[in-house]
Amino acid sequence: MQLKPYARNLLIALLIVLVSGGIYWSLAPHDPPRPDFTMPDLAGTQRSISEFDGKVLVLNFWATWCIPCRQEIPMLIEAQTQLGDKGLQIVGIAVDNPKPTATFADQYGINYPVLVDLNKGARIQDEYTQPGDPAAVLPYSVIVGRDGRIHASVAGQLKRAQLDSLVQPLLQSQPAATTP
Repeated sequence: MQLKPYARNLLIALLIVLVSGGIYWSLAPHDPPRPDFTMPDLAGTQRSISEFDGKVLVLNFWATWCIPCRQEIPMLIEAQTQLGDKGLQIVGIAVDNPKPTATFADQYGINYPVLVDLNKGARIQDEYTQPGDPAAVLPYSVIVGRDGRIHASVAGQLKRAQLDSLVQPLLQSQPAATTP
């Protein structure tokens, strides 16, 4: 069967559009934007996640009763100390109650902001859970670039080599320009 010239040309044009669209889709960034939220810190002051815009963020969802969380926190403290001046900002989001969280943070010497609210923390974790990741896993870490987009997530305990491999390329990027 032979196509008429106009049908053949139409089919060729349709194929070009489909292939071009597929190439565009494969090259387009797929990193979703970080959801906005506010939550109280250990002093009860409402903090907005947007105050950390322009930094490479590690949002670490955790709880005081979670053994892998407790094992991970010294590494996060060390990473904040070593990489904070390069633009890294770790923010702990405690899916826990304020009193045990404050006691724990003091005992461990946590050197990064800790936001705490049992119910709101769980809801925010749900908003940040990436497709394919298990729900309600602690610890759960989300890496947000200076561009405000989610670049990676890790369900379970984060190791230092893994953290470095995720944040180092993002730390090399220039901070987003701020408008006056």
